[in-house]
Formats: sequence, C-alpha cells, structure tokens
Amino acid sequence: MALSIFVPIGYVATLVVSMLVFSRIYRRRSALNLAKSYQPWFPEGHEARDIYQTLVAADPAAPEAVLKAALLNRAMTDVRRIMRMRDDKQALGTLLQKGSIGDETMARFTLAEKELEAEILDVVSEANTFREGWGQLIFPTASEMVAHLKHKEVYYDIQRQRAAEVKRLEDEGKPVPKATVELPPLITPPGTKIEIQGAPGGGPMPPPGAGGPGGPQSGPGISLPMTGTGADARVTLPNGQQIHPAQLAALMQGPLPPNLPPQQAAMLMQARAQLVALQEQAQAQAQQQLEKAAAVEAGESTTASTAATKTATVEDGEDA
Repeated sequence: MALSIFVPIGYVATLVVSMLVFSRIYRRRSALNLAKSYQPWFPEGHEARDIYQTLVAADPAAPEAVLKAALLNRAMTDVRRIMRMRDDKQALGTLLQKGSIGDETMARFTLAEKELEAEILDVVSEANTFREGWGQLIFPTASEMVAHLKHKEVYYDIQRQRAAEVKRLEDEGKPVPKATVELPPLITPPGTKIEIQGAPGGGPMPPPGAGGPGGPQSGPGISLPMTGTGADARVTLPNGQQIHPAQLAALMQGPLPPNLPPQQAAMLMQARAQLVALQEQAQAQAQQQLEKAAAVEAGESTTASTAATKTATVEDGEDA
C-alpha cells in the first residue's frame, strides 16, 4: 500500500512546529531566569547621572553652569566605565575561550555594553541641548579631565609612598637617603597672563578696534597664561594646546583655515568652545555682581529716603 505524499509533509510540518514551540518556550524561560538572577555590571549604580537628573528636575531650576558641570561629571563617569569595560572585554574573551566562565557572564556583559551605549547617546543629546555641537566635544574633554585626575593621583601619591618608605627604613634602623630633587607643587607656574575680552551680548570676540571710544565696550574677560615674547610668544589654551596670541585672536573671531589637519582642527574647535564657555561664565558672574550692587544701592536709597521722611516729620512736629 503506497503512502500518501501528505504523510512526510505532515511529519516535517509537525517537527518544525514542535521545534518552534520548544524554542519559544525555552527562550522565554531563559530570559525570565536571567532577569531574576541578573546583577548589574556596575553594582554601585550611576550617582553622577542621578545627580544630573535631580538638578534638571529641580524647582527652582539650577543655573546653567551647574547643569553643565554635572553633565561633564556624568561624562567623566562614563569615560571611566568605558575604560574598565574595554579591559574587562579582553579578559572575558580569554576566559571564555578557556571555558572558565559561562554564557550568563557574557550575557551580563553584553547588557552592560548596551546600557553604556544608551547612556553615551543620552549624554551627547543632553550636551547638544546646551550648545549645538558640544555633544561631539564633551567626551574628549571628559577623557582629558579623567587623565589629568589620574596624573594628579599618581603625582600626589609619590609623597605618601616616600613617607611610608622613610618610616620603614627608620624602623629597621637603616640610613634614610636624602632627596636630591624636590617635587614642585602641581600648579600652573606663575607667568604672564593674557586677557580675552568678551562681547557685551555674550557672542564671539569682537574684532580689534571695535571696542574703541566710538564702538561698544567689551564685556568681562578671562586670563590665559602666556610664555615668551615676540615671535616666540605662546598662549596656553584650556585644553593644553599652545598657540601664538595672533592666532588666538583669529581663532575667536572667524572660521578656521580649511587646510588644517582634522586632529588639529578638532583641538582648536574644542579650545574655542571652552573659551566661549569661560567667557559666558565670566559674564554671568559679572551680571550677578551688577545685580547685587544695584540691590545694595536700591536698599541704601530706600533707607536714605526713609530717614529723610522721618526727619521731615519730626521737624513738622516741632514747628507745630
């Protein structure tokens, strides 16, 4: 008796449907088990992000400078996590090849990578709300700040290590060698300062000659360290780059030359953004000082008018 052609087709269809149902149920249960036993890759949480979100939702609203500082601190935390996950990824790859860890650990790490990617995109979008294009510069700036803090930690730890070594030698009764080189303090060396004046409305720096007797007066400025004189003069920008004072004026006044290398152009754009931010901060502080002075003058005038009114009332009473 010949079998119908539908018998093998039905068998294959039943087998495929059974495998699909089994796969769906297995994946759902695996996801539930992973969610129940999930532990974040960074169990300490994200305090910098919580602080920034609290400041954004604060009533009354926090100053813009405070929000920018909180966002930059959040970016610095993300940079530290990027560095840590980069190191962890190499170690996990080696351990996975040796069979020392299971798939659950790699699944946790993959979820942490996706969360960090979403966090980076969120920081970039938040930075662009303050100033268009700042999102492309906030993470390079945060990376430089993290590297600077690491350098400071290592630098200041030298004294602690030396004190511990001296104490150990003294306890053992061994001679303590004298230091031949004294560590200088980690501060900006004193030198000539160059001041950048800001425009009255918080815009870019006015061209030379615009602040003369007939032109508008410049707003509050910022000071930058300068070394050398003449053709050898160099101004140190906030990001550490050194340029000639004439180049500084050109940097603040107009677009960059089109023939610059991409890396140098990015550094100059970053320096310009930092200088503009410093100018805005100086202008905000100057505005606050003016408002305080106006409030003090208003209070003094009110007090004087009140005293004059009382004096006039007393004189009228005496005349009566």
